Amino acid sequence: NLYSEYYGVESTCFETSSGEGRCYQAQCIVDEFILKVNVRDEWIPCTRDFEEINVKVAGGAYSTTITCPRLSSVCPDMFCPLNCAGRGYCNFTKVTNGTVRPGCECFDPEDTSIACSQSFRLSGRYSKDSSLLKSIFKKGFIDGLVAVFVDHPDTWSTASWVWAGGLFVLLLLMILCICTSLWPSGSKQKRRKMPRSDRI
Repeated sequence: NLYSEYYGVESTCFETSSGEGRCYQAQCIVDEFILKVNVRDEWIPCTRDFEEINVKVAGGAYSTTITCPRLSSVCPDMFCPLNCAGRGYCNFTKVTNGTVRPGCECFDPEDTSIACSQSFRLSGRYSKDSSLLKSIFKKGFIDGLVAVFVDHPDTWSTASWVWAGGLFVLLLLMILCICTSLWPSGSKQKRRKMPRSDRI
C-alpha cells in the first residue's frame, strides 16, 4: 500500500503530520524499555512519549512524520507487567540499577519477580530484546521499481536490480527501433533511362 501500513494483531496506529492515523507493526522491547516500529522493513525506536519520528513511505519516495504514543499506554506490561498480577502495586518512581523505571512493588517482600508472579511469560507484542524481532512487512510489486529512482544502488534489493535490468533492456530496444527507422535503405532505386528523342 502507499503508506507501507500493516494491519493485524501486532499493529499499532500512530498520529502523523498529515493529521491522519497510520498503522504499523510495533513491538515493545522490555530490556531497552522502548517501542520499536517497523516501517518498510526498518525498525525505528520510540524512546519517549510523543516523540516525533521522520519515516519514508510509498517505497521510499515520500516522507512523513509519525508521533510515538504514550509508552505506558501501548506497552503497559513493560512498566508493570500483568498489572503486578494483583499481588502488588505499580511504583512509577521505582529506581532500578540507578535508573528511575516504573516497576512492581510486591505485597510479599520475598517475591522479587518483575510481575509479582513467577509464572510471568513474555508473549504477543513483547520481546526480551531486539534480536528476537521478526518482520512481517511484505513489499509491494512496484516497491523495487520506485527504489530504482529514489534509493542509492548500494541499498537496492534483488527486485530493484531486476527492474533496473529490465528498464535498461527496454531502453536499448527503443534506441534500436529509432535507429532502424532512421537508417537509409540499402537498395538504391535504379534510374530509368529515358529514350532519346528522334532527331528531326
